[in-house]
Amino acid sequence: MMHKLGQLLIRWSVRILLHILYRVKFVGEKQLPEKGAYILCPNHRSYVDIPIAGTYSKGRWLYFMGKIELFEKPVSRFFMNLMDVFPVARGKGDIGSIKKALRHLKNEQVICIFPQGTREKDGEILPAKKGVAMLAAMSEAQIIPMFITGDIKLFRKITVYIGKPFDLGLRKKTKYSREIYKEKSQEIMKKIESLAEVYQIED
Repeated sequence: MMHKLGQLLIRWSVRILLHILYRVKFVGEKQLPEKGAYILCPNHRSYVDIPIAGTYSKGRWLYFMGKIELFEKPVSRFFMNLMDVFPVARGKGDIGSIKKALRHLKNEQVICIFPQGTREKDGEILPAKKGVAMLAAMSEAQIIPMFITGDIKLFRKITVYIGKPFDLGLRKKTKYSREIYKEKSQEIMKKIESLAEVYQIED
């Protein structure tokens, strides 16, 4: 009980702080259904993206895959554990983290994965890794795209656009090639980028 209260307090405190420091505004927040397993997929431009995605929930809790380096320092590890972030060793086929994510999805929870796997640099949109499509296939969970826009600078406006859930069409009983997983992961990135047109965002 105290753990959940601590989580709620941190989430709303961080959301208020983000609104003050970055004027963060969420558009399309009703797109997250109140029930069911979903994979939230934002673009990734800075460390601010993590708390931004984490405070979007419509009353639901988000579980994150976080790089294992975030658990190396005591303070960071405490915060990660409090927020139910589970570690993943990137580029090493971490089976344990995949099983953890699948358990959350099986329990009809929402997890957050950045398809690009790392932060963009100099405004370059990086391609998606195949892992997110593999997880979607194994869980058959729908994808919710999230597009974070605006200058990542103090007191500059950041707008977060959330798209409608969609199905990648992958099924767990079917075997797919690496190329199919890469193609489907890129489809997720295209959905994320397309939110600019959906919401008529100016370049």
